[in-house]
Amino acid sequence: MFSLTLSRFQSTTNSNPNIDIAFYLLKEDYQTMKLNLGSIIPRSEPYIYNFSISNTDGQNTAEVNMNYNIKIKTTTNLPLSYALYLENNEKEEISLITNNKIEEDEYGTYFRILETEDRIFYYTKPETNIYKLVITFPETYQSIEYQNIIESVEILVDSKQIT
Repeated sequence: MFSLTLSRFQSTTNSNPNIDIAFYLLKEDYQTMKLNLGSIIPRSEPYIYNFSISNTDGQNTAEVNMNYNIKIKTTTNLPLSYALYLENNEKEEISLITNNKIEEDEYGTYFRILETEDRIFYYTKPETNIYKLVITFPETYQSIEYQNIIESVEILVDSKQIT
């Protein structure tokens, strides 16, 4: 005796990464978003924050070519290391940070400033760049002196029209 069984399986997925922050460059401007790392603890796995920068909001696209750069400003309270990757880049992952410096403000507070090179969006097509900010807090810093210390990370996007 033979029985006939027909089955069908269908699955769908969304390949878009979880985006924590989205910046839309539709006009010449300056945008900022802060990440509060109040619960960060030393561990072997890095902390990953995704954000995107786009020349479209889904309905409107920038009407001119635009360039932008990213500046990441952090406090220097914790011994953290930072890397920034372009997710939709087919090349091997190389951090986009080209400048890493410590600056003192007018109140005597020190900040780490991480900068990238300029990138260009062309008005002829809507584009979105997805970034991955990787923050590492090594396990070797599991001592009481780092307890209850908060680190602040500010992502700054400065865009300009290309004329």
